[in-house]
Amino acid sequence: MYRYIHRVQFYETDLMGIVHHSNYLRFYEEARVAWAHDRGLIDYQKPESAFQLAVIETRVRHLLPAKFGDLCEVDVQARIEGAKVVFEYKMFCMARTKEPISYAKTVHAALDLNLKVIKPPLGLRKILEKETWTETWLSNW
Repeated sequence: MYRYIHRVQFYETDLMGIVHHSNYLRFYEEARVAWAHDRGLIDYQKPESAFQLAVIETRVRHLLPAKFGDLCEVDVQARIEGAKVVFEYKMFCMARTKEPISYAKTVHAALDLNLKVIKPPLGLRKILEKETWTETWLSNW
């Protein structure tokens, strides 16, 4: 599991002073990219890379709002499922609650330079096979 910290900025909030729902996927993408940096996999994000990970599914469950100035913690876990790469995320607002405020899942497919679906490259598969998947956070969906 990987942990990413994000402080909510004013521009990420709406007229009610809470984070607009569209920003949660941005936070989760920031966390996923930080996870990739941490594991030396960031090259897959570059346009000239031999493969890309395309998002093919997203799911977000909102439980409580994040607000301007909140320091949010995003826990990320990843695994490989056949030809797919699955990420799950759990977000907390550290100062306000110990309970998760949001859960999410993104499913990705590896694409070659011609945008054809390929099996995830061996280096990525080896890293994902070593990842610790603690639990399925979205099992109630």
